Amino acid sequence: MKLIAIILLASFCQVSASVYSQNITLKQKNVSIDVVFRSIEKQSEYVFLYDNLELQSAKKVSIDVKEMSIEQVLNICFKDQPLNYKIFNKTIVLKRKSETPVTLTFEAIKGRVLDENGQPIVGASVLIKGTKTGATTDGNGAFTINAPIGATLVVSYIGYIAKEVAIDSQREYSISLQPAANDLTDVVVTALGIKRSEKSLGYAVQRVGGKDLQTVKGVDVGTSLTGRVSGLVVKNSTEFNARPTIELRGEGALLVIDGVPYRNMSLRDIPTDDIESMDILKGPTASALYGSRAPGGVILITTKKGSAGKGFSVDFNSNTMTSLGYLAIPDVQSSYARGQNGVIDNDYVWGPKLDVGGTARDWNPLTKQFEDNMPLVSKGKDNLKNFMSNGIVLNNNLSIAQSGENGSFRIGLNDIYNKGQFPNQNLNMVNLTMAGEMKLSEKFKLEGHMGVSKRWADQVWGTGYNNQGYLYQLVMWTGTEYDIRDYQDYWKVPNKTQNWMYTNWYDNPYLIAYEKLNGIQNNTVNANVTATYNISKDLSVLARIGYDNYNNKTSFRNPTANIFSTRGGAVNGSGWNAKGMYSIRDSVGFSTNNDLIVNYKKKLNKVTIDALAGGTIFYFQNQILEATTKNGLISPTFYSVAGSVEPPTVAQGGNSQQLNSLFGRASIGYADAVFLDFTGRNDWNSSQPKTSRSYFYPSLGSSVVVSELVDLPKVIDMFKLRGSWAIFKTAFNPYAINRTYGTTTSAWNTLNSANYPSSLLGSDLLPSSQRTYEIGAAGYLFKRRLHFDVAYFNKLYYNRQASASIAATSGFSTTLVNLGETYERRGLEITVDGTVIKNRDFQWNSTINWSNQHRYFVDLDSKYSPDNLWTAKGERLDSYTGTYWLTDPSGNVIHQNGVPVKSTYSKVLGYTDPDFSFGFINNFSYKNWSLGINIDGRIGGWMYNYIYDKMFDTGTAPETDNQYRYDQVVNKLNNYVGTGVKVVSGTVTFDKYGQIISDTRQYAVNDVQVGYQNYAQNFRGGDLGFQNASFVKLREISLGYNVPAKLTEKLGLKNASFSLTGQNLFMWTNFKYSDPDVDTENLNSPSMRMVGFNVKVGF
Repeated sequence: MKLIAIILLASFCQVSASVYSQNITLKQKNVSIDVVFRSIEKQSEYVFLYDNLELQSAKKVSIDVKEMSIEQVLNICFKDQPLNYKIFNKTIVLKRKSETPVTLTFEAIKGRVLDENGQPIVGASVLIKGTKTGATTDGNGAFTINAPIGATLVVSYIGYIAKEVAIDSQREYSISLQPAANDLTDVVVTALGIKRSEKSLGYAVQRVGGKDLQTVKGVDVGTSLTGRVSGLVVKNSTEFNARPTIELRGEGALLVIDGVPYRNMSLRDIPTDDIESMDILKGPTASALYGSRAPGGVILITTKKGSAGKGFSVDFNSNTMTSLGYLAIPDVQSSYARGQNGVIDNDYVWGPKLDVGGTARDWNPLTKQFEDNMPLVSKGKDNLKNFMSNGIVLNNNLSIAQSGENGSFRIGLNDIYNKGQFPNQNLNMVNLTMAGEMKLSEKFKLEGHMGVSKRWADQVWGTGYNNQGYLYQLVMWTGTEYDIRDYQDYWKVPNKTQNWMYTNWYDNPYLIAYEKLNGIQNNTVNANVTATYNISKDLSVLARIGYDNYNNKTSFRNPTANIFSTRGGAVNGSGWNAKGMYSIRDSVGFSTNNDLIVNYKKKLNKVTIDALAGGTIFYFQNQILEATTKNGLISPTFYSVAGSVEPPTVAQGGNSQQLNSLFGRASIGYADAVFLDFTGRNDWNSSQPKTSRSYFYPSLGSSVVVSELVDLPKVIDMFKLRGSWAIFKTAFNPYAINRTYGTTTSAWNTLNSANYPSSLLGSDLLPSSQRTYEIGAAGYLFKRRLHFDVAYFNKLYYNRQASASIAATSGFSTTLVNLGETYERRGLEITVDGTVIKNRDFQWNSTINWSNQHRYFVDLDSKYSPDNLWTAKGERLDSYTGTYWLTDPSGNVIHQNGVPVKSTYSKVLGYTDPDFSFGFINNFSYKNWSLGINIDGRIGGWMYNYIYDKMFDTGTAPETDNQYRYDQVVNKLNNYVGTGVKVVSGTVTFDKYGQIISDTRQYAVNDVQVGYQNYAQNFRGGDLGFQNASFVKLREISLGYNVPAKLTEKLGLKNASFSLTGQNLFMWTNFKYSDPDVDTENLNSPSMRMVGFNVKVGF
């Protein structure tokens, strides 16, 4: 790592402008005169300004000179030519000899380049057309250039459509560029970091600009991707320190940074302000050259390597947000205390009525003892909210950059602080990055990037259905007869006894927050160096080295006052211990990815050839060391493995894998309209059996730009059809095919043991395979005001690996086999974006992303596929199955002894995948003001609502506070009659699947009275906890003001802006008490609304 750092620093610090020789050496025979002009421009600082029509009358030139002055060379070239020349500074202007001698007046032209939102574009290129004379915009988007009247300025910037502006009598211009992120003539980054024209691709690609993510900045940039890409679903967690889950076409996506597919990096490790752009390659066809590492596609990130314009720059971007209320938070009944059947005790919340003058023997948190006649009053109606506090996110970034003619260099420092909503939740993240590029010669270019990331927190737990979860304590299993704030002094006897009402199962939440800790210290380092050498104008070679490593430390501890019982969570299989416990886990690892790629590009008349061949060596290694105290701590406050009462339990493990690959791609284009791609990759995987260690991935893609071949209606500016096909394979995890002994220390008293594995390796195992095809269309309409992209994909999964049960007489319990069962994933993606309104001062740009995907059984395995009704050809794989309430033919719930009857069979209750996901991105601009509004959601799909369902069982659900409960507790009446029917005669028989064979049952209206607690704990909410998880969110909003250039200049700034920001602002859903965004409910933390402001300053 030190060597890499030295190479980078030594190279990038030598950035300087080039000095060109003014003497010319040429040897050319019978060539067009413009070929000579280009040779002169390469050898000097001179540029030629001319009309291409004028050159049509020029004769071909033969010249052989060495170290001759520019004037001498020009005199030879223009001898007997119908043209003449005149030199103005470094510009050579051509005119016909018959015309009046040229006299040009150069004027200082000023201007400002703005984006679609009226924001300045920093680093835009402004060139005089036909010359190399140009300028670059500064931090305010401003430029100054000396140009002759009548010349044309060509203004361009990456991701925007270039614009030409004719110079007339004006001296100042305001130039607006339109986004071209989806321009099919634009260049995007594809597999292996190779840049290609999007119109030549046979698969779907979508780009997200870095600046779109750099105003509303949270803890993780992944959250800001929500709704921005069709087919990319981001499931955002409400938990502290939890990363969002990102799925591309229903599967994981490979993260590639500057061409390197790092194994140990995530989006959280990349500062938002370091991102220049993201290119999302969808599906295995797009990612075929990455092999088994990219099942769903690739997220390609290009980082910033220097200042946007030439020269030195300093940029500071600060975003501050705090929580302001909740989108989802559970509510509880506050009329009844803990207990059962109206009597107070330490389990459930079906206890006595509160606020009616009753008393009971209960704990007094002030005297820290049990006392008689404690009043039963609802003191803790807001216990959960009173226990929580405002969450805070501070995201600050400072960068320093330098750019010159032959290179650039950038250093960035990012600091993130996240205060969670529960006590003692404080996360710190620091990222230091260095990046740059250097042109060492006309043929040799060097690029590099290095990042160091550190993340730490003392307490990251506090969620889930376990005795470490705050909702488990405050919502699920305790009542409101106490005020949690009275228990902030959580010690009765320090490090010995809690100040708490419970003697088993539940701990004081404040003790959990400050004493029962799960801390983390994560460190990551990554670096890459890329060298490119142009052997000729058609042939180049690229060598790239990528490396990352991590060192993560996780610790668990609990004091001797911890309440230890059978209910609740566990850690590392050891459990919390009332005698005290300490556990530490140290995980270290690294990966290397080395590429060598040869690129060839050639144009032969209308035919273009774009090919590459290369190889990759990928290797990773992980090591884990874990130690846990046994039978308590010697000293209550000595948290160390060395403080274990008995010899600690120690575990060690690790794995490694190497993947050697050869690959190639051949792309053929005709007339810049028809393109055909072939790719192939062969892997040799160390984790695969020798008989199938080598496997091949082919792919085929085609793109046809119809608008280049036939005349279409004038409203269609461009229209393209595309299609692709690929085979994808997934190898075994490391050591899955190895049979090794397991060991156990002190299995019986002091005796150790070893056991033979219970799984048998199947013969001739093949890697899991997938076949994908995709078809799509894209185009522009209405003078490029509207863009659309549509894609349909179909992915077949076969040769899937599974662990199957076998006869115990074999000596094993399972065997690893390839299943004959297959299924398909089918999906549709649509993107529509464009400029809705545009006039002089106001503009509205909008993007709609829509996608869906589902999985269906195609073939079953006669031996291993389950025998049930939902595992069948054509059925969906995402079925949610379970037992259900029995009903009569009219749908009325059947009761027995006054309570509903549940079937002993299972059936499909619904499907978990949404019907579709969408994002609606809007950007408005008015003069110096801008407004961004992002809305997204997932419609359809069902999810088990654990907290809502369980609250009926424990007695805390608000719906249980009713007259029937009052009658049972206060009036001692069991008078609840459930709605439905009862069986009065007859019988029913079922087949093995639960389908009715015969039914002679007769029904009557249910009239049996029961106690309300009994009924509610059985029937609960009536929906078996299975609820529609549809939701729509106002995800992000920003209202910004760009400080005018005149004011920033007075302040000594290049640019400045201020924005009001918000994230996770509003949600529309019928899902109760919890945010369905995360896609799994297990007593999830409340969903916070975040609001704040952003400040950007450039120097």
